Amino acid sequence: MLAHTLTASDIAWHMRCHAMALRHEWITPNALLYAWESDLLTVTPEGHVCEVEVKCSRSDLLNDLRKPKHSQGLLLNGAFLEKHNGRSMTMNEAREEKRRRQGAQLCRRPNYFCFALPCVVYRNLKGVALPSYAGVYTVDDEGRVFEERRPLQLHSERIAMEDLLGLAKRMHHRYWEELRRGKHDPSRYALPSSVADERSDP
Repeated sequence: MLAHTLTASDIAWHMRCHAMALRHEWITPNALLYAWESDLLTVTPEGHVCEVEVKCSRSDLLNDLRKPKHSQGLLLNGAFLEKHNGRSMTMNEAREEKRRRQGAQLCRRPNYFCFALPCVVYRNLKGVALPSYAGVYTVDDEGRVFEERRPLQLHSERIAMEDLLGLAKRMHHRYWEELRRGKHDPSRYALPSSVADERSDP
């Protein structure tokens, strides 16, 4: 496989900048809104959600295509997750299961879904069939984003205000948690090795 220098964080950042240029709002990384974690969720000015799945390699992409959101039709048809491995459900999976028991006909899902990957990886995807509904965006080593294939609209429902507030709440807690870790990180108060060595001398 050809080497490239882009990391997942790089691609997410460039996709965030691309979404901002399109006037998308509520650009949230590592979001837990559906029955799965989303690498990046953006909300269009019309209130539609676009999920961006970041992939840095062919094998990473193939692994994602095996996930239930693709293989069981959660994204395409709004099907509910079926657990076959005996594992317990995650909190978000359990929330969707509760909705189903309460009479919901479809699982919650984004309006649009797309993959974002390095240009060099996309150019070497021979034999990989991507879902017809998935958009494809590529990013080159200079950070330029290219729309290779526009995503199909999965549904037209706008994101609910409670979901927007949920995204904001999680980002709020994430910010303060990062600040707490930084403020109370013992390494911030550690003496430089040269000073510590001097103090330990007899």
